[in-house]
Amino acid sequence: MTSPTAIDADSHVYEPPQIWSEGLSTNERVLAEDAFWHERGPGGAELTVVNGQSVRGLNRSQLNRYACFHPGDDVESIGALDPEAGTAENPGAWDPAARLRDLDALGIDQQVVFPTLFSEHLPVVQSPRAAVALARAYNEWAADFARRGEGRLHPVAVLPLQSLPGALAEIERVAAAGFRSVLIRPCFHQQRFINHSDFDPVWHALAETGLVAAVHPSVGNTNPEFVSAGAFVERVAQNLEIGHDVAGSIAPVQDNMSAVLALAYYGHLEDHPALKLSLSHAGASWLELALEKAETYLWLFPGPIPVHLEPEELWLERKTLVTFDAWEDTVAIIPEVYGRVGAWASRYPHHDASTPAEAVALLERHGVEPSVVHDMIAGNAARTYGLAISA
Repeated sequence: MTSPTAIDADSHVYEPPQIWSEGLSTNERVLAEDAFWHERGPGGAELTVVNGQSVRGLNRSQLNRYACFHPGDDVESIGALDPEAGTAENPGAWDPAARLRDLDALGIDQQVVFPTLFSEHLPVVQSPRAAVALARAYNEWAADFARRGEGRLHPVAVLPLQSLPGALAEIERVAAAGFRSVLIRPCFHQQRFINHSDFDPVWHALAETGLVAAVHPSVGNTNPEFVSAGAFVERVAQNLEIGHDVAGSIAPVQDNMSAVLALAYYGHLEDHPALKLSLSHAGASWLELALEKAETYLWLFPGPIPVHLEPEELWLERKTLVTFDAWEDTVAIIPEVYGRVGAWASRYPHHDASTPAEAVALLERHGVEPSVVHDMIAGNAARTYGLAISA
């Protein structure tokens, strides 16, 4: 079967230092220099400051695994890279022209584009004023990135949840600017989880504007432990002496499952019936289990809030989008579920990126019907994000 038009529902940028050095006013720079600052030096050396202290970088070696994938790479070629020697970073991580060339080479029509550094660090910024300024700086850069993307790049905005007025103003601003979605990281924001009643106006505003609430975890390996499972998982990895952290493979699943359980148990979709919701960067196979677990506990321990006692039925009827990886056999084995809500995601230009051809091959190997393959490679993402599919 010919590969259908592909919409990549989860790709990334690796934010350039210009966001900080050029995207902030003089006064905002003073705030940001202590709150969240990132700069790069010769040889790829990086400095990241969060809340007045330098934090351990996301990369553990000379290899920038968040910007190392190029068209033609595969598991073997990425695995063969020398982490101490590094490799040429892919400029498509921040340059729209280079990215479009890669999309053509990979057979990708359009991409939903998430941040990397802002996903990891912005949620723990302590200064509300700095968070507002930084979110605006990133979103303005992302809007320019999209303008130069010939209508094929759809950035996900960030929100300064440290300031409710600032977050609501930013929702209004990015909606007017043509953004289609905002990032919701499934973690504690100043000791309040995303289902906390303080954030109800944010969820309401997202439903009102039609912006997709794109739930997307980060590994949390530079954050305090209560924010994400990453720090705990890294300690486990150190005890095992396996030579690398494992937070990137485990924490996203834990965090997205926690978010689904929390939102289901507190009747989130009932409270916001117009809300568009997507779940990214953790694969999709866990979703069935999380919804079944939510249903079990709602029957056993119903709380004071009226909620739907069959979350699986509700969440699938509402067609909550969940992204899947090109190696997830479970998704292909259960097309009656994931054919309705699944959307292929590349993770480009991260080290574990995949191609639409790999995803199509997975689905075809399990005998998924061509129309369902189309939905999982393009149609479901187009529906959720309001994208037109090329003929």
